[in-house]
Amino acid sequence: MWINKCTKLFFRRWQGCGFLNTSAATKATIVEQPPEAPVILKALPVYPPFLQAWYRDFKTNLPLGIMNVERQVFGAPIRKDILQRAVIWQRDCLRQGTHSTKNRSEVSGTTRKWAPQKGRGKARVGSHRAPHWRGGGVAHGPRPRSHATDLPRQVQELALRSALATKFAQDQLVIVQDVHLETEKTKDLKAILDSNTWDPLANDRKQGHSILILTKEHKYNLDLASRNLQRVHALTAEEILDAGDVYNIIGHEILIMDKEATEMLQTALKPK
Repeated sequence: MWINKCTKLFFRRWQGCGFLNTSAATKATIVEQPPEAPVILKALPVYPPFLQAWYRDFKTNLPLGIMNVERQVFGAPIRKDILQRAVIWQRDCLRQGTHSTKNRSEVSGTTRKWAPQKGRGKARVGSHRAPHWRGGGVAHGPRPRSHATDLPRQVQELALRSALATKFAQDQLVIVQDVHLETEKTKDLKAILDSNTWDPLANDRKQGHSILILTKEHKYNLDLASRNLQRVHALTAEEILDAGDVYNIIGHEILIMDKEATEMLQTALKPK
């Protein structure tokens, strides 16, 4: 009796240890699972892709709402070195290059030999129009030429983004809904600029702040009213883009843009 119990207990322990091949174990098959695909982790942007800016009424300077502007344009890194390159390139292109001097063949004077070749005990003198004589020509003087240099288009766009980001960071960028003037009189435009906080020092100093007004298209009344103000200029966004005009943006203290010009600039300058 006890022998049968020991035999059963032995076989049970043997099956539990896995040393005994039963019929169920022989029929079991190993199923190979496919390898798992690697998980690619992507970094999420820390900041949202847009910045928020007020847009105001041009006449009353009252805020009308908030609009989203591209962070890659108006919040781009401010590159002082790129701004310096763009300003130098633009100023080189603005140089007339009409400076000119006369060489020894162009100054007036006789062509005869000025002194005998020998016998004087002094240096030989051929022409009195030589550069070392008074009234003679200029040696290696400036001649009319072009001072224009080249700057890659991508660098121009980067400079424009840095210039707009500088104005946005310094709170010198004003976005208005529409630049509308009912008349072409200069006094009407000056009254609007003086009454708003865009020019807080207008009463203290004679000239006031320099202001650049950007619109999508030229407006007749604005062009006529601003041309008599020395420190107020009106341009279009297309002119700024075509010329890579960083010099005017940086050179004016206040930059006023309407919503259409703002959308045009951020669409054209957004990195692809």
